[in-house]
Amino acid sequence: MSTASPIDVARDFCANFGPTHGDAVTTCKRLVHPEVNWQSFIFNDCPVESLDALLDDLRRAREVMGAEGFSIDVHRVQAEGNVVLMHRTDKILDAEGKLLDTLDMMSMLRIEDGKIVWSRDCFFDSRKLTDAWSS
Repeated sequence: MSTASPIDVARDFCANFGPTHGDAVTTCKRLVHPEVNWQSFIFNDCPVESLDALLDDLRRAREVMGAEGFSIDVHRVQAEGNVVLMHRTDKILDAEGKLLDTLDMMSMLRIEDGKIVWSRDCFFDSRKLTDAWSS
């Protein structure tokens, strides 16, 4: 059982989800529950329902978009019990560290025993991500 607060787990996730693809994978393995339910409003019809599926999405982002690195800037964060709400900006980088995309979003996480068990992401400009994934 983790003694970290839900807000600390969310901040840890964001701080360590990069700069490399490997860092993102390691952070997910450390802080995401094996049976996570991760959903965005872009992909309502195909939620991620396990850590393995989330790691597969990271692999796909690497193959489809050339995503080799990430950075997450947290602008606002608030917690109520085990639920954390964040306004954040995610940056996706290529192998040279050049910016591929910037995603401004609201993210809600539910944390239990130091692991993210549930997540919902709402992107302010969802067309950008939809276009990137369809290439």
